[in-house]
Amino acid sequence: STMAAIAASSVSIAPARVAAARQSRSRARAAVVVKASADERQVEATTSRRELAVKGFAALAAVAAVRPEPAHALFGFGGDKEAQYAEQTAGVIAQVRFTLDLPADSDEKAAAIEKTRKLTNDWVARYRRDKGITGRPSYGNVYSALNAVSGHYNNFGTKYPLPQKRKDRVLQEFETAEIALSRGR
Repeated sequence: STMAAIAASSVSIAPARVAAARQSRSRARAAVVVKASADERQVEATTSRRELAVKGFAALAAVAAVRPEPAHALFGFGGDKEAQYAEQTAGVIAQVRFTLDLPADSDEKAAAIEKTRKLTNDWVARYRRDKGITGRPSYGNVYSALNAVSGHYNNFGTKYPLPQKRKDRVLQEFETAEIALSRGR
């Protein structure tokens, strides 16, 4: 850095000597010193930019070498999609079974049907557009069963019980879906 300052100041000495011939010697020395110190600052600034660039590159390389989990995994959006699907599908099946097993005169029936509707809507909304899920046999079976249950409650209301034939078909669809889920399908 000092050698660069001397080299830079020697380049500017020639114009300073011409000025020194016109002015007194003390002023020429001051001009050379001022010019040399200005060049020194420029050299130091260039060096610090270079060091900054090297340090920045090293930091980027370190970040690229260590690949952290995506931040969205912390909030429940990431993780294993297969495990999430199996868990949520099993939860929806359990809720619908619970709702279908309740007696018609139960006080919990209305709340259970409402919870079933919410879980059904959330499940369908989450997986309907996912091409990796919709082709699975478990999805087709569960979707068909949920459609039958939701259609019944939408058309006949919550007071009228699910007919036994429809209930048997829904439970059969759930059994088939659970077998497919256990096989990862």
